[in-house]
Amino acid sequence: MQQLTMDTPEMMVGPRSHALCDKAPVLAKVILLLAFTGLLGACDSERESPESGKPVAGSETASEQHREQNPTGKGIPWFKGSIEDAFKLAKAEKKPVFLYWGAQWCPPCQELKSTIFRRDEFIQQSKLFVPVYLDGDTERAQKYGEQFQVYGYPTVIIFDPDGVEITRIPGGMDITQYLGVLQLALNALRPVRELVASVQAGQTIRDDDWRLLASYSWSQDRDSKLGSKSGYVVLQELATACPASLAASKSKLQMLAILSWANDTERDPSLATAYAAQIETVLSDPQLARENLGVFIMGGADMVDAMPSQEQRAAIRKGIAALLAAAPRDRSIGVLTRIDAIFGWVQVERTAIGEDDALPVAQQEWVRERVDTARAQLDAYQTHAGLSAISDIYLSAGLVPEARATLLEGIETSRQPYYFMAGMADLETRAGNPDDAITWRKRAWEAAQGPATRVQWGSSYLLALLELHPEDIATINDTGTALLRELAQQKDGLHQRSSGRIDKLSQSLLAWAAVDDTDAASLDKRAQVLSNLRREMDKVCANLSTNAGTPASCATFLAPQA
Repeated sequence: MQQLTMDTPEMMVGPRSHALCDKAPVLAKVILLLAFTGLLGACDSERESPESGKPVAGSETASEQHREQNPTGKGIPWFKGSIEDAFKLAKAEKKPVFLYWGAQWCPPCQELKSTIFRRDEFIQQSKLFVPVYLDGDTERAQKYGEQFQVYGYPTVIIFDPDGVEITRIPGGMDITQYLGVLQLALNALRPVRELVASVQAGQTIRDDDWRLLASYSWSQDRDSKLGSKSGYVVLQELATACPASLAASKSKLQMLAILSWANDTERDPSLATAYAAQIETVLSDPQLARENLGVFIMGGADMVDAMPSQEQRAAIRKGIAALLAAAPRDRSIGVLTRIDAIFGWVQVERTAIGEDDALPVAQQEWVRERVDTARAQLDAYQTHAGLSAISDIYLSAGLVPEARATLLEGIETSRQPYYFMAGMADLETRAGNPDDAITWRKRAWEAAQGPATRVQWGSSYLLALLELHPEDIATINDTGTALLRELAQQKDGLHQRSSGRIDKLSQSLLAWAAVDDTDAASLDKRAQVLSNLRREMDKVCANLSTNAGTPASCATFLAPQA
């Protein structure tokens, strides 16, 4: 299956794209979010503010990061020991493992915590598991990330008592849906990988197995559960084989197949007519449309764009836009989902205008009104995620002053202001203000907290320097040196997300040092920077623990490309 990634580093797509938290809050084309199947939530540990007595989002200290509190004061019994000990306990007690991988700055993580983890129903059900919270900034977290093949925040994986992965749970569900998936995982007889193989072999599987497949986080499938075929081909096989009596599961698998097809650059265009008809069928059924609301929020624009004829595009756009336009007024849907629906509506409407054009004035006013209504309903737990989503909506709609004001509000109110500073850097880059963009990138790195987070934001600053101020050789050298020296102090830090950031830096630095429009003296200085940074990387690799294995980055960093 073709993997779609973002070049912007701090979070992922869209308002709070609910699969992989990998981009800064900035207008970007929505990536494939196969996992997004329903109503959204938020995620960051909360506590009582000593000043106001009210909860403040993202306000926990490092020592509190493993203690989740709900409004009644009861907490999830997160396992306090090592990952290895958690799996030993699970095997001894014959309990599955609930592994949550997240980060403090990540809006989808905050969303998950505010709507799911704080609920008494979830807390009670979590006692049937060994719940493990793996924060991306804790010791060896990135090494464990490689072990479990998790790439973006948040990721939730269920393992059986013997440590075999059963399923991955997508975000975007309300509490009832989430508890239902947990129950399916508790009762699962076989992991998702085996279920896919059974269906492909023509074997019969249980109804609950189909429900598990329809609720799987396909966007996080990085270990070949889809095999060597294109993602949409496998998902179409599953959708076709799913019994018609399981209408909800069948429609989910079908819409996931279509979304995967829409995002595959090598898709089969002959499927467009049938897929357009299937989309319209789901949209015409209120219950099925509601079941697939999340897919239309995050992938509706991609579905429209994939249609080859103007007639198909217009019909699909009209149907999806109508569904999303109704969602912001539906109070049975969580407020963060209603905000996401506004973003989805904007993206769908943008398919009818030029790529760089702003929405028409009347549509912009519609956006302002809907955002203002939803924004007034955000509570303290939802503010970080909500402001992130709203800034993306404004940018997408062409309301740049409103986006700027929202990002500045996030900087003032969030406990992770560096997240919004990165958004300001992207905004200034788009506006053609490179000096301001660099300043925001530097401020974001200076404010960032946590070892993996600092690598991520520091590399973003250095990448911005290479792109926007390539002539500032001294600052590039000093920044790269400081970043790698920080990395050298981390135990097993050169793995997973951090390793990916270093690899990207290596490519950009090599390209920067090889420009052909620079004088000889400047080229010599750039070459010296590479030599300096290579020595610093040697120190990083020399400090790795012997039992962690040597990351490929140690050999490839700034190595001449063939």
